Amino acid sequence: MKFIYALLVLGLLKLIMMYKVYRSVPAMELKRRARAADSRSAKLHKVTAYGKLVYVHLWFWGTAGFVTLAVWSARTDWWLAAAVIAIASWLVVWVKFPASGWAGGLAAFTAPVYSRLLYYLDPLLSLLSRLFPSDLPQHTGLYERRDLMELLGNQHKQIDNRIPESDLKIAYNSIIFGDKTVGKIMTPLKRVKTVGANDTIGPLLMDELHKSGFSRFPVVKDTSKSAKLEVVGTLYLNDLIGYEGGGKVKDLASKGTKFINEDVNLRQALSAFLKTHHHLLVVVNNFEEMVGVISLEDVLEQILGKKISDEFDSYDDPRTVAAMAPKPEEAAHQTVKPEKPDETVVE
Repeated sequence: MKFIYALLVLGLLKLIMMYKVYRSVPAMELKRRARAADSRSAKLHKVTAYGKLVYVHLWFWGTAGFVTLAVWSARTDWWLAAAVIAIASWLVVWVKFPASGWAGGLAAFTAPVYSRLLYYLDPLLSLLSRLFPSDLPQHTGLYERRDLMELLGNQHKQIDNRIPESDLKIAYNSIIFGDKTVGKIMTPLKRVKTVGANDTIGPLLMDELHKSGFSRFPVVKDTSKSAKLEVVGTLYLNDLIGYEGGGKVKDLASKGTKFINEDVNLRQALSAFLKTHHHLLVVVNNFEEMVGVISLEDVLEQILGKKISDEFDSYDDPRTVAAMAPKPEEAAHQTVKPEKPDETVVE
């Protein structure tokens, strides 16, 4: 009988130790360490990958072992029962068993067998897990920005996902937004369509600007190839709508020019647009040479993950704008409707 009692004591200690070890490091952190060729973390992660089922199993057998020991000890002597309860409570509440210590090594040694056991007990444990509260505060398992990127990248693969793919793209692109530089997304100088300040606005120029595919054009002081480009303003394509022509570009162009360095990131570029109230910035290098242009749309497209092409342009007509708004039931349906998975979310 003493041998069985000793086995129960050791079993309870092992269950408490395993629970504390597996709770000491979130599964995502164990996964990262496993990727870094940490063999102990790789073994432990095979168990923590089962998530809540691991703790349900440990709590179930731990509680059963504790009650059995307490009742058995009470029948022998009251002080023995009190000692069992006190020691078990001390271990559960105060003692820590980190995964990096000897307890973690012991848990890793038994992890292959334990993970196999959980595989076979999965159906039963899934039923028992419903009896355990799921709203207890837990570590999110997110340590670094890449963890959040991976979470967003995998979300659209979830069968019951109700987050639109467009929202996932925006969230993902917002995280990596600051990693991109102006020089990576700008329109290079060789593709920039410039207009001369003294050019005459007529059908030929208007048609040429429309076919360029741009909506904003840097206005330069001199268009000769031998002269150094000096931007003196910006011409907006919308300003040409309804214009009968005959005047000079400088008469319609917005005066003033704002510059930005090609090496700054897009967060800084967005801040520059907000501070200057300009929709087009001239990009220069460290030698003060013009190397391209960047528009506000170029920056916003990096967040949206697609080209901005809104065919609706009647924003000056309140009646048309009011009719454009979706009905409440349609808006709600659009919010929960899952979209077709798009692998472009994942790097």
